[in-house]
Amino acid sequence: MDKMLSEQQRLTANGKTGIWNYLQTNMPADEKQALRFLYAYMPLSDLADYSPSFIHTNVKYALKARAEMPWGKNIPEEVFLHFVLPLRVNNENLDDFREVMYNELKERVKGLSIEKAALEVNHWCHEKVSYRGTDARTSAPLSTVKKSFGRCGEESTFTVTALRTVGIPARQVYTPRWAHSDDNHAWVEVWINGKWQFLGACEPDPRLNMGWFAEPATRAMLVHTRVYGNYFGSEEVLTRTPRFSELNLTSYYAPVKRVTVSVKDENGALLDKAKVNFGLYNYAEYYAIASCVTDKGFVNLTTGLGDLLVWASYKGKFGYGKLSVASTDTLQLTVNKTSLNGITDKYDMVPPKVGKVAANATPEEVKANNGRLLQEDSIRHAYMATFKDSVWASALAARLGLDKALVCQAVAKCYGNWAELGGYLEKGVLVSPKYVLPLLAQLSDKDLSDAQSSILLGQLASATKGLKSYAPYQDDIFIQYVLSPRMANENLTDWREFLYSAFGADFRTRIRKDVSVLRNWIQQNIRVDSMANMHSRSPLSPTGVFKLRVADKQSRDLLFVATCRSFGLAARINQETVEPQYLDNGIWKTISFTTENKTSTATGSLQLSNGNNLVEPQYYLHFTIGKLQDGNYKTLEFDEGKRVSEFPANIKLEAGYYSLVTGNRQSDGSVLSSISYFKISPDSTTRVVVELVREAGGLKASGKLDLGKLNVQPVDAASAVSLANLSGGQQTVLVVIDPDKEPSKHIMNDLGPYKEALGKLKTKFVFVSSEQKAGGLKILSTYSLPDNYVAGTDVKDNILEAVAGEYGQTVKDKLPLVLFLDAQGNVYYFSAGYRIGVGEQLLRTILQAEKEIPCNTAKESCTTP
Repeated sequence: MDKMLSEQQRLTANGKTGIWNYLQTNMPADEKQALRFLYAYMPLSDLADYSPSFIHTNVKYALKARAEMPWGKNIPEEVFLHFVLPLRVNNENLDDFREVMYNELKERVKGLSIEKAALEVNHWCHEKVSYRGTDARTSAPLSTVKKSFGRCGEESTFTVTALRTVGIPARQVYTPRWAHSDDNHAWVEVWINGKWQFLGACEPDPRLNMGWFAEPATRAMLVHTRVYGNYFGSEEVLTRTPRFSELNLTSYYAPVKRVTVSVKDENGALLDKAKVNFGLYNYAEYYAIASCVTDKGFVNLTTGLGDLLVWASYKGKFGYGKLSVASTDTLQLTVNKTSLNGITDKYDMVPPKVGKVAANATPEEVKANNGRLLQEDSIRHAYMATFKDSVWASALAARLGLDKALVCQAVAKCYGNWAELGGYLEKGVLVSPKYVLPLLAQLSDKDLSDAQSSILLGQLASATKGLKSYAPYQDDIFIQYVLSPRMANENLTDWREFLYSAFGADFRTRIRKDVSVLRNWIQQNIRVDSMANMHSRSPLSPTGVFKLRVADKQSRDLLFVATCRSFGLAARINQETVEPQYLDNGIWKTISFTTENKTSTATGSLQLSNGNNLVEPQYYLHFTIGKLQDGNYKTLEFDEGKRVSEFPANIKLEAGYYSLVTGNRQSDGSVLSSISYFKISPDSTTRVVVELVREAGGLKASGKLDLGKLNVQPVDAASAVSLANLSGGQQTVLVVIDPDKEPSKHIMNDLGPYKEALGKLKTKFVFVSSEQKAGGLKILSTYSLPDNYVAGTDVKDNILEAVAGEYGQTVKDKLPLVLFLDAQGNVYYFSAGYRIGVGEQLLRTILQAEKEIPCNTAKESCTTP
């Protein structure tokens, strides 16, 4: 620890902070030791953006919890240091959660054992937060409470923080990508009497080691967690760095095998320090779930029993191969290629098989727990009822003379943050009535739910006090690339006025004449360290970079963009290449901190066309494009869900070598994939057809239900009707849901992007829940579902029993169930449990059925030709 403290001081020696002086002040020995531990391993983002007094306050609460909680004395020092003391869980913004919530949580767990307390904290978390998908930036715990929802990464960050607040050791556990579905997931482990056990964050179960994700986790290729500091536990270490370790927990959840990859050069000599990426197909790319460096030519990985594409690179050369872990444990690669062109490889990528998960709660416990969940939902809903509505927003807009529709849109997305948003608008109209709303329009939905009015007002005031005259852009350019405080996925801070003043008037004048002056200053004054912020992965604020004088590459680039905007110069992070750029006479020019500015890089054009596909391919769902850089293909960051036809007719790309990855996810989770390699030459056009690999053979029925004997009680009908009558002789998509659970919410989300396409098909959509969960069906109205859907209850579980009779009794515990049936009840699509991408798979199946399955009813009941 002393060595790392010295290293941290050396790394930040040129910075202007008071951190190291603070550690010399008088304080109790246990507080000083805890502070020294945190600062020894602290990522750059936290060194830069959080004051020593803030860190110290949180240390006091960690020590307070250890002293006041009955289990505190039984927590070993090493477990406390690594899994209770640290504030940071993932890449969230840190806040005052422990100080604000300590007393409330302390009272909640009073008199309980540590195991019961962990379960009770999760019930408390469910009262505050439920699942809803959001963007990649992770909200601070108190911000998640304020808006009442979060994605799994936010739920687990929030829950870990709550558990640590009362001294219960906890860690966030996640699979970076599933093998069988295009998504990932995060949950929580708690240390109970010497053993790590898991729970679903904000999804309470009667006991530990329960959760809807337990069965999908049996198919995981990698499950891991990051541990703060220099940790030496019993878990397998995937990666060890000076500031954190990454632990491989896959064997806790799934059958595994330890595989070995050897890497040789073209002469057969083993290569030391070659980079090896273990690529798992997900989101239409081969995502590196693990990156290793060879030791004398070899690397090892403990992983699940599915397929991987392994890619080795060394000094610009590469080699690759498919590794089917279920059938082999070794792979030999030869690094002998520098480029590929005109080649297409096809792979059938198979995920691990589904494992069995034993139920460990009694029916009575489940029933009692379900009752608590309903009560907790009502508590959360009562809080949500305090969010401001369109009436309040309209009145605010009228009083301030602002556009009613725009204010209502912003208020609808701010949730519990309405006071901050309202405060910004109240004061912002006095600062700049013209730009108060355009600034809001540049923010993400999540920004509206957690942005502080003081930050937004600071940005607005500084951006509009005459700076526009220095660079007379058109309004749309000014708003998007000067006024906007949002650059990438960083936490919003008020950097503008600080940077404007810190550089001084003379420097501002020079930069406005020649932006390379700023590039040179950053290059000379900001040290780049690629590892020192890896545990956080949260960008440093531009102010923090300026003060600390050390940053990762992303934060350095954000400093460039923020400084340009502070001086009234248009700048951005290029969405596709993730490089900093500034606008020069209408031309976006890329800034490079390793070579001269890339203003004359040769470019060519790429033309994409849709092949013979049932559905039009979408980016990150069916295909991605990668550029060869240093022996690896890096995926270009185009908009997720963008269809082939929505790309420009000519996509301008830097000359070089590229890849097109395609994937056709099957209902069993396997993927029919291809990788085509091509070249973009300067001042020329390359044409590429995006065509998905199709499954051999046609649709086959996997089961059959008697629709005339299955009854549904529609929510708006007086009596039950059969599925046959409900479908009216049409094809039917039948969805059996648990409306409170995340997997069912995923299904509803998945259907949204295909609402229009599905609505054009003469297919009935029927959503049913158990009679006990009838109240939860109201949630369907909040999703974008096909207009002709029917919601109802499964009368005496007759549908669930029928599906279980056809597909096995275990499906009863694997909601949601999704079936596509023809008018005779033949099932051509079946999905049970958690799965992402069902909307696209259903559309593809229905369109295929349209071509292959003869109509056995009246012509008007068939799908539209």
